[in-house]
Amino acid sequence: HQELSALRGGLTGTLRLGIVPTALPAASLLTTPFCERHPGARVGLESLSSAEITQGLAEFELDAAMTYLDDEELRHVRRFPLYEERYVLLTPVAGPLGAATTARWAHAAALPLCLLSPRMRNRRIIDECFAADGAKATPAIESDSVAGLYAHLPSGRWSSVISHAWLHMFGVPEGMRVVPLEGPAHGPRVGLVMARDDPPSVLAEALLTVAREARVRDALDALLHTYLGGRG
Repeated sequence: HQELSALRGGLTGTLRLGIVPTALPAASLLTTPFCERHPGARVGLESLSSAEITQGLAEFELDAAMTYLDDEELRHVRRFPLYEERYVLLTPVAGPLGAATTARWAHAAALPLCLLSPRMRNRRIIDECFAADGAKATPAIESDSVAGLYAHLPSGRWSSVISHAWLHMFGVPEGMRVVPLEGPAHGPRVGLVMARDDPPSVLAEALLTVAREARVRDALDALLHTYLGGRG
C-alpha cells in the first residue's frame, strides 16, 4: 500500500517509529519536517527500550527507530547517525556551582541530584563518567522518564546531569543554568535504524531522506551553544 500511494504522488499510511526514551525530546527534529513534506502520512511514536526496538524491527512491527547505534543486539539493520550525546550539568543559579564556568563530575556528585533510573542506558553511562572522576552519584530522586526528572527541577533544590538533546524539548527551567562538565562528557551516538527489508519500507525511506537533510547534530549543538552563552 505504501508503494502504491507513493507512485500516485502522495505518501500515505502510518510511519511506526520506535524511540528510546532519552531520544524522544529530539524526535520532532525529524517527525515535523517528515509530516510537512508528506501531509498525507501519519506518525505513530512509541517510547520503547532498546530490546523492544530490536524485537519490533525484527518482527516488522516498526518501520524505523531512534536508538543508540552501538547496541550490540541490533543486527541486520541500516544505521544513520543523528547526533552524539553530550552531557552537561543543569544546576540552580543560586546553588554551589551556579556561577561556575565549568564543573568536575566529582563536584556535581556532591550536589542534591535527581537522575534517571539505573536501568536506563543514559544513567549507566553517566555513572561511568562519575566513576572516572573518582566519584559516585547518590541521587535523592530517580525517574524512568526525562519528563519525570525535569518535573523536579523548577523547585530550585535539585541539579541534574542531562543530555544536551533534552534542551530541545525542555530547555532550561527558570532560575537554573547549564554548566559544562570537565573530562568525559560525550556519550554514544544516537541514530536512525531500519530493517534491511527488500523492498525497503517507503515510509522508512522517506524518513531517512528527511534525516539526511535535517542536520540534527548541528541543530542540537547550536542550541547547546546558545544556552552556554557562547561558551561551548
